[in-house]
Amino acid sequence: WIQGHFHLTVGSAVALTFMGTAYWLLPRLTGRELELGLLARVQPYLWFLGMLLFAISNHITGLMGMPRRIYDASYGGSVAAQAWRGWTDLSALGGVFLFTSAGFFILVMLGTGLAGKRRDAEPIEWAEPLEPTSPKATLFDRYGLWTAVAVVLVLIAYAYPLWSHLQMQRYGSPGFTPF
Repeated sequence: WIQGHFHLTVGSAVALTFMGTAYWLLPRLTGRELELGLLARVQPYLWFLGMLLFAISNHITGLMGMPRRIYDASYGGSVAAQAWRGWTDLSALGGVFLFTSAGFFILVMLGTGLAGKRRDAEPIEWAEPLEPTSPKATLFDRYGLWTAVAVVLVLIAYAYPLWSHLQMQRYGSPGFTPF
């Protein structure tokens, strides 16, 4: 299921956030109107649909035993791989939707940057506090404190596993020679 999980988290939440931010930010930075508005409105939904098909089918095939990486696209003629065929076809269809959606995104970005109608640049609105803030930093507003806390937490989390790993006489698997 790992390939489905990765694509679902990074490929949907992160990618759609970046795309939405680009749609909002590019007109403000360039002083141009967003071009190809219909494509800009359809593109995120097409991306969502493609990612839905892609990630769910990869979750299912992963649970059926499909490996994450393999050097042979035919899976060496494995009988188990035949059971994945319909799901991998569905994953490929999702990939086509994703590719099309990415193309729409690039077209909108290029169209806006190169051919968008000039307009007065909108000011970028910044968040402002409702009440006046104190100019003196409190204990929890100190960057150095939080940096130290982060370093200590990383050391607590990784020191023992790293030390155990470095104490091994040899690693768990022999080296791999591809040719």
